Amino acid sequence: MRNSRNKQRLLASAIAASAAATTLVSTAAQAAQIEEVVVTAQKRAQSVNDIGISASAFGGDDLKKLKMESAVDLGAQTPGLATANATSGGTPIFAIRGIGLDDFSPNNNSGVGIYTDEVFASAPALLSGQLFDIERVEVLKGPQGTLYGKNTTGGAINFISNKPTDEFEAYVEADYSRWDTVEMTGAVSGALSDRVRGRLAMNYVDQGEGWQKDVNTGKEYGKADSQAIRGMLDFDLGDSTTALVKAYYTRDKSVPLSPDAEQHELWGYPELNSPQDPSKVTVGNLDVSRDEEGQGLSLNLTSDFEYFTLTSITAWDSYDQVVVDNYGGTSERITDFFQDNEIEQMSQEFRFTGNTSGPFSWIVGVNYSHEVVDALGIFDDSFVAYENFGDVGTDLLVADYKQTTDSYGVYLHTETELSDTLNLTVGMRYSEDKRSFEGTDVNTDADNSFYDVLIDFDETHKENDVTGKIGLDWMPLDNWLFYGNVATSYKSGLYYGAPVLDPDPGVAWSYVDPEEVTSYELGFKATLLDSSLQINGALFMLDYKNRQSLITYLEDDFSTFLGLDVYDTTMIGIPESQTEGGELDVHWLPAEGLELRLGVAYLNSKVTKAPTTADMRGISDDPNSPNTVDHIANTIGAGQVLAQSPEWSYNGMIAYEWSLGDNLIARAQTSASWVDDQFAALGDPNTGYGPVSSLDAQLSLEDAAGKWNVTLWGKNLENNDAETYAFSGFAGRVVYRQQPASYGVTFRYNFM
Repeated sequence: MRNSRNKQRLLASAIAASAAATTLVSTAAQAAQIEEVVVTAQKRAQSVNDIGISASAFGGDDLKKLKMESAVDLGAQTPGLATANATSGGTPIFAIRGIGLDDFSPNNNSGVGIYTDEVFASAPALLSGQLFDIERVEVLKGPQGTLYGKNTTGGAINFISNKPTDEFEAYVEADYSRWDTVEMTGAVSGALSDRVRGRLAMNYVDQGEGWQKDVNTGKEYGKADSQAIRGMLDFDLGDSTTALVKAYYTRDKSVPLSPDAEQHELWGYPELNSPQDPSKVTVGNLDVSRDEEGQGLSLNLTSDFEYFTLTSITAWDSYDQVVVDNYGGTSERITDFFQDNEIEQMSQEFRFTGNTSGPFSWIVGVNYSHEVVDALGIFDDSFVAYENFGDVGTDLLVADYKQTTDSYGVYLHTETELSDTLNLTVGMRYSEDKRSFEGTDVNTDADNSFYDVLIDFDETHKENDVTGKIGLDWMPLDNWLFYGNVATSYKSGLYYGAPVLDPDPGVAWSYVDPEEVTSYELGFKATLLDSSLQINGALFMLDYKNRQSLITYLEDDFSTFLGLDVYDTTMIGIPESQTEGGELDVHWLPAEGLELRLGVAYLNSKVTKAPTTADMRGISDDPNSPNTVDHIANTIGAGQVLAQSPEWSYNGMIAYEWSLGDNLIARAQTSASWVDDQFAALGDPNTGYGPVSSLDAQLSLEDAAGKWNVTLWGKNLENNDAETYAFSGFAGRVVYRQQPASYGVTFRYNFM
């Protein structure tokens, strides 16, 4: 049993002790200063240490030092951020302070808003292939419903690409690592004329060997094969107007990895269990594959006027996804998963930022977005059909639907200097969403000789909400900032879009109402010892209304028909839940060449008001069923820990840099992370996974002039094999496991 109260005291004591300890350290001039990271978290350029919100920011150099190469890598070094791949490498899931999204269907959005160059990514797949040649990443914690709008109940993550430069610069980076993996990244940037600047960046990954092997066939899985290119043009259209045009293209034909199935007891077939080894799998003759392609265009116009600056952001993104996935984790056809999805979005934002001097500043904005998801998902349960019904064809569950979403928003953000040391922030936003869902869910076989329409569904919902924020920043001393704020945010309603067995659309595909979060936060930021020490800490409490949660329940009709327990999944709203916790983040340069980072986060999340029979929408209403509504409600009753809410997480890094003669600089670094156990879905013990830990190291040599760098690196050096995600399969539990130790060498050359 968790001793939450003692751990809360421990975290509060750690924050207080860290702050107090700084008074005991000599204030003599330090050998180095922490480089200031300028962010646009509040839609204007500010130092991350001058804004009264909890945020972690990583500059381009930080990303290289920590070898953050994917969106999921952020979680290892960001207190309070939990990340995972929910499918075979293609669906990143984010949760900040326990708020994210349990479902990974392509039609649903996370409670963490993801933005690339100020453009909202409506689906996780839109991130694929874009995270290279990055200037910085900003992780904003807590509701961001004022400036960022819907689907930011947990927070927001901003990925900012490197922009075109006035001066010529170019680089090429080559990486060779375990499993015969080659990665090439390069960019060239500079002025094309007096008024035009350009930048072209490319990334290529080819993995010759898969890190997983089928124990029966010898086939390899988990092989990367991707390409991406991004171009930018920056125009001066006059003395006060600039235009930034961006275009990108990504392609991914990787061979997905495979999960492992365990604890299957279906008719006594041992082949339904997989090896308990992340590098050994049983896939059978399924042609596991991925064929994905994405592209997008955006135009950012900025015009300075006497009293304000006008910013216009226009964007279009498209992503096509065809994936064959061994989702059941066995060599048999148990929920093999086929996806054919087309995702398209367009958005427009106009933002006015006040230019007047004085104690009052303001931002006013309006935005519109249109999103279309055309999805086809197929679960193949041929094994069940063959063994029970004598059907030698396939038994398919097919979800075929189209979802269209139109969203509107108007917002106001103000900051007022009440005195030399006190600043007031007030913001408000009105949001409106219209979501239409039309589709069918059928049970069929390959030649349609058997075809049963389970659900024929066509529905539209319209909703609106007002969210806001009020906060105070207090700076009693130089380099000390204390802040407190109350903020609200909402996440739009959703439909569950996966293939299901349940023929009742009011259960399986019913609309789940929007969720709302109210956040109360107190925090501090201290820049000390001649800017060589940065300490940030925060305590918070989140009140959650109607949390959209994935649940697993017994499907009575099919269970009776098959003579065994068959489970289905859907989404429901949890009436009330609460999360409280804290975070501490330390960055210190104690001596010349020495760098230390430390992060810790604590979460205590729980259901405070359990769902009733009405909330369950008639799920499993057979009174003779062992899993009736009451049973499920008790399973996710008051006190149940929320999904994606690890109680504790830690991260740390220590690095030392020194000169080798006049022309060379060496750097040695080790970093570690640990994330507590957690659940992928509420009330389902099969979905528990973790804890996950990793020990990484680097040794690099660099030209003192900055022309070249060579780095030897290793990840997961202890060769841990923790479970990184889990879910309930057809008749048991299916898990993804941690990639074994990997190591390689990276060479970078800068053309100067």
